[in-house]
Amino acid sequence: MRWSALLLALSLVLASGASAQTQGRITGLVTSLSGEPLAGAAVSVVGTTLGALSGPDGRYTIEEVPGGSHTLRASLLGYAEATVEVTLAAGQTATADLRLEPSAVQLEGIVAVGYGTQRREEVTGAVASVSEDEFVQTPARDAASLVAGKIAGLAVSTPSGDPRAGTRISLRGATTINGPREPLVLVDGVPGTLETVAPADIESISVLKDGSAAAVYGSRASNGVILITTKKFRGGAPTIHYDTYASYSTLYRTPDFLDADDYRRLIEEGYAFEDLGYETDWQDEVLRNPISQNHSLTLSGGASNTSYTASFNYEDAEGIFLRSDNREMTGRINVNHSMWDGRLTADLNLVGRNQDYFDGPDFNYIWRQALIRNPTDRIRDDDGNWQERGTYFYTNPLGLLHEENGGFESRIVRLHGTVTLQPIEPLRLSLLVGTERGNSIWGTATTFRHVNTTQSGLNGTAARRTDANRDRILEFTGTFERAFGSHDITLLGGYSYQDFLEEGFDVSTYGFPTDQFGYDQLGAGDALNTGNADMGSYKQGNKIIGFFSRLNYDWDDRFLLMGSVRYEGNSRFGADHKWGLFPAISAGWRLSQETFLQSATFIDDLKLRAGFGVTGIAPNGNYLSLTSYDYGPRFLYNGEWVQGLSPARNPNPDLRWERKEEVNVGLDFALFDYRLNGSVDVYRRDTKGMLYNYSVPVPPNLYGSILANVGHMRNQGLEAQVGFDVFRGNRFSWTATANYSTNSNRLVSLSNDVYQPDSDYFYAGHTGEPIQLPTHRIDVGGPIGNFYGFESVDIDENGEWIVLSAEGDRISIRDVTEGDRRVIGNGVPKHYLSLNNTARFGNFDLNVNMRGAFGFQILNFQEMYYSNPTILQYNMLESAFEPVYGKRLLDYDLAYVSYYIEDGDYWKLDNVTLGYTLGDGLLGRLSGVLSNARIYVAGSNLLTITGYKGLDPEVDTTGLAPGIDHRDKYPTTRTFTAGMSLTF
Repeated sequence: MRWSALLLALSLVLASGASAQTQGRITGLVTSLSGEPLAGAAVSVVGTTLGALSGPDGRYTIEEVPGGSHTLRASLLGYAEATVEVTLAAGQTATADLRLEPSAVQLEGIVAVGYGTQRREEVTGAVASVSEDEFVQTPARDAASLVAGKIAGLAVSTPSGDPRAGTRISLRGATTINGPREPLVLVDGVPGTLETVAPADIESISVLKDGSAAAVYGSRASNGVILITTKKFRGGAPTIHYDTYASYSTLYRTPDFLDADDYRRLIEEGYAFEDLGYETDWQDEVLRNPISQNHSLTLSGGASNTSYTASFNYEDAEGIFLRSDNREMTGRINVNHSMWDGRLTADLNLVGRNQDYFDGPDFNYIWRQALIRNPTDRIRDDDGNWQERGTYFYTNPLGLLHEENGGFESRIVRLHGTVTLQPIEPLRLSLLVGTERGNSIWGTATTFRHVNTTQSGLNGTAARRTDANRDRILEFTGTFERAFGSHDITLLGGYSYQDFLEEGFDVSTYGFPTDQFGYDQLGAGDALNTGNADMGSYKQGNKIIGFFSRLNYDWDDRFLLMGSVRYEGNSRFGADHKWGLFPAISAGWRLSQETFLQSATFIDDLKLRAGFGVTGIAPNGNYLSLTSYDYGPRFLYNGEWVQGLSPARNPNPDLRWERKEEVNVGLDFALFDYRLNGSVDVYRRDTKGMLYNYSVPVPPNLYGSILANVGHMRNQGLEAQVGFDVFRGNRFSWTATANYSTNSNRLVSLSNDVYQPDSDYFYAGHTGEPIQLPTHRIDVGGPIGNFYGFESVDIDENGEWIVLSAEGDRISIRDVTEGDRRVIGNGVPKHYLSLNNTARFGNFDLNVNMRGAFGFQILNFQEMYYSNPTILQYNMLESAFEPVYGKRLLDYDLAYVSYYIEDGDYWKLDNVTLGYTLGDGLLGRLSGVLSNARIYVAGSNLLTITGYKGLDPEVDTTGLAPGIDHRDKYPTTRTFTAGMSLTF
């Protein structure tokens, strides 16, 4: 037995040695077309699980490769895949170099379009795509942050420093008054939001900007379509990727309010400020310098037929205010399986997201109270309670901050899968089924030390709310592709079904025997017993069904044609218009393929394209076409209490989608060996049948107004995007891209033969008390965003405003009438410009992103409310004691005048990132563990060049009241980040 065991062991050793002798290795270099080494490229041996990633110098090594002939495949985001054949002798080393063509520069990348992908050179609509290596490199709040300043026509702003707030986006201007204004967001083809997946999980983002590209999505696509593609394993060696960063934030700019020394100096000068004997920096008391962290772990791998990608992202973000935070955990799993030589594939995606944060106090209102608080006051009184003074709208901000406790938590689970069958080579059938379920719970409660109790006697307040939603989707598509001779045809047809359901419940009460239970025992509140508690619930839903088709035709790689149509039904439409038709057509001419341009060797690609498409905007709510009644208060009738019931909405069976017709003409180009590339687009979009509320007589109508499709709005503009390889080299490279867009907006009409508005204008926005005036007016024939107030031109000897009358005469503000208000600015930027630079030197990389907005105004609420030296019961800005119009101090009550309308033009150094990829020396010592490593430092919102006197000119410029810098807006921050990325 011993001899047999020894012989068996010896035979195994010899066998293993023989096997080892038959295995070799493949090494090589991965470069770009210009010969620059490419790091992080996945190189795999086709048909096996063998693979490796290229290092910082572009070199790779694949060990234990069996002898014989093999196909190597190399892939890298932003580049087209490349393959090479190599023959490996048993036990030897073979060399195989691969050159990758940059798809983003060479216009030959794969671009996500509606219900599929296309080669960039074949796209005939206005479609922009940004891949992972082109994203903004600093920490991102959501998907839009990754492409801020990267896509012409897509305005991305971050007007709030609140960690719970996302970005604000607008594509090609305002298209509606009462409809939804957000683009349709699809994550891997399924409707979602910009926050559905963690930014670290996103591989590319495509934006369908014009009607011809977006029409296939029908009544949800008028504001554009954003297609988010998540990362998936596409071959190579199994990897573990870990990203982490920590960030430190400061207040971007501190408002210059009076401090205690200023108060005492001004009191000596005769101003009736009150010196309470203390010294408190209220801003400093409510603010902090927050530290946030993020961790992202991704596992990917698989065999030839089955691959997987699993990721987990954790974010713990602190806000600039004490107790302000946001924590999010996002997990994602993608599994892809293929069989029958790839003719049958299944793709399964699971996404789970959990968000929770401290909620309760209104941080915006706390900011207001910190600004206006007397700096000579104290935080607590002699008894240790929060010091209150009883002044109108004047509350201790620390009492608000610490005596209200609350929490918000939401959970979202998305599950969707796609099965694709290719029964014959030209035909591909696909079925997508998915569901999303979400629920959230919110609660808040005040203690007995809160002003609700100490000054209003409520004995504690508490509220609780829960919401739930469920979305389901089913889509079946068939794609037929056939090439014959010089002709290439792709035909898409499909069916889509979606339904949405949401419901919720809320209750609030007060009058508790103790504040120890917070919002966890609402039944103990006396308000419930006395009938003063508030309670409500809701449930609503809607459905969308669509049939769609698209034809793409390519003749001789020169002439391109696309036509699509969608026939869609929406339950939000009226009974007589449940279905809508959304056609589109576009064409392209690749001039660079024509013989008359063959002599122009500097032209690598030149394509002229034009398109027309119809998209829609569905009504913004459910049941708007139906009669609605509201329950009112009970009244006594014949000795009995009767529930009141009154009409709240008239029926409108003609209610339908807002129809947007868009014409787009564009030019794509690549010149000088693809060193210079870009695109130019000119467009006009008309939204017709725009929803607006009109007054109607009662009777015969049940209610005094009706929602109808009447209005007409027009946007037109130009977009340009240019990329330039400033320097190409093996050790140093520098690429610069610039984007420019301009848009003009006009409300063409609000009337037709049936409905006419009460006037040819309407108001939007509001100053709040005590001024109590709307901030904007929208006139028929004019644009969205006009500020509407009194135009100040001087100040008189009494310190009172001199303004222009309706006739243009100079009059005292005391003599104005309603008709003297006029347009005094516009809050929508006319021009957007961005400049992005990416440079690499050896193992170092540098990304610098700059962007700006021009040709717009901002209403500076802080100046309007806090630079008036006549309101001495509140703190104020130092500028309150500066001469107005260079003459004297203001001596008039708060007023909405053009003096507070400022030019908002700005140019911002938005993001700077410096990274270093570890070289072979250090990585070589960890070659068995670590295949790639990068460390970086970054800064965001670093510098702003502007003439605006407020805190930050990057204000919200969307909606009907754009350009307002609110007095109590959550202030923006400057953030510094350090992070690293490791690949195992």
